[in-house]
Amino acid sequence: MGFATAIALLSVAVGAAIFWSGEASAWAYVILQAHEVPNNWLEPAYMGLFVAGTGLFLAYWVVRIEQSIVGWAADRTIAKLNREYNEVAQRYGQDKADEFIKQRASALFERERFDLFGRDDLTRAMAAAGVRIPTKP
Repeated sequence: MGFATAIALLSVAVGAAIFWSGEASAWAYVILQAHEVPNNWLEPAYMGLFVAGTGLFLAYWVVRIEQSIVGWAADRTIAKLNREYNEVAQRYGQDKADEFIKQRASALFERERFDLFGRDDLTRAMAAAGVRIPTKP
């Protein structure tokens, strides 16, 4: 979200600089004249609004994409915890599964870095809940 805020602030600052700068409109006039584009809309106010609006639009979509990625990761983690809960409940009963899921969830939230694939937390939580971890021969 910090990146989107930086984009938005930068675009507003550049839009304001274009609004108060005559040089930007002169450069745009030269470029548009070279391509034979009509330039009746080339006032600094329109250019500043266009630049600021484009940056804000980009920042909005960056935030939307970030939120959808976080939502997807949260849904995936919840589904994984639900599967683990059901497996432990089938093997050891619902009381052990309740304790296990409490330990597992607290282990996920206590970490500084959120790891979706961590096995160490799972084994630690199972050991804390008194669940024996089957070993392969």
